[in-house]
Amino acid sequence: MSFLVNTEEAVKALLSFVAADEVTTTATDDVNELFAPVRENKCVSVDVQLAFLVAPVAHRVPLYFTVPHETVSGTLCLITPAPQRLYKDKVFALSEDGDAVAKRVRRVIDGQKLSAKVVGPVAVRAFARSYDHFIVYGLHNYPHQLTGEFLEHRRIPVWVSKKGNFMRRLHQAVRTVVVPRRGDNAVTCRVGHTGLSLQEIVENIVAFVEKFVNSPDGAPLRNILHIRVCCTGSHSKQVGLPIYGHTFEFASAAKSTEAPAKRPKVEV
Repeated sequence: MSFLVNTEEAVKALLSFVAADEVTTTATDDVNELFAPVRENKCVSVDVQLAFLVAPVAHRVPLYFTVPHETVSGTLCLITPAPQRLYKDKVFALSEDGDAVAKRVRRVIDGQKLSAKVVGPVAVRAFARSYDHFIVYGLHNYPHQLTGEFLEHRRIPVWVSKKGNFMRRLHQAVRTVVVPRRGDNAVTCRVGHTGLSLQEIVENIVAFVEKFVNSPDGAPLRNILHIRVCCTGSHSKQVGLPIYGHTFEFASAAKSTEAPAKRPKVEV
């Protein structure tokens, strides 16, 4: 898109930053790594930050936009309608057929068992930290366990409709960008990860921004202050590079040709 500037160069610089940061961390934090929790997700998220002049109308339901390539990596937890055994069998069958996304699903749990087993803030924290990403599949009532305390440790889960082919919906979920709508003047959205190629990340960014500015529920370009692409490395070091900035136009003050009025004389 013409209004995005140097997107490929910005992403390339971010990937270089992450690679250099990983080398430094590996060389200096060997002791910390011994006691760190084992995680399968070794990729770093690539995010897009949007700052608004006029924010989209606040709503409890976030916006979901599908992009060409995966936005998440690592383990998945699938939350389904009851009974969960039906969906466990589907995931197992896909995994046996070699489906890469299904192989990353570590747990399938239905909404009823989630409400019974995950009770209280301690259980919610443990559940949130057990998997890298969460997918809500076809639930009409959104689980309250995925709000509040959960969002302190994980981003908003992806919700996908139950209609259509199960495998296609599962693949759609991992290619979905989630945009929260809380009335904030800025939002951060995951659009990819460092496991993708440079071109794939750029394609995701372009597709997401184009859909967002053209969506009736999103924000038109005139309401966006700036767009940045960013990554967070180790030790919470974040780098963000701008790829769009709003252009302000100020009306020039017309010069007056009349002579300034003389001040009246004051008689003493």
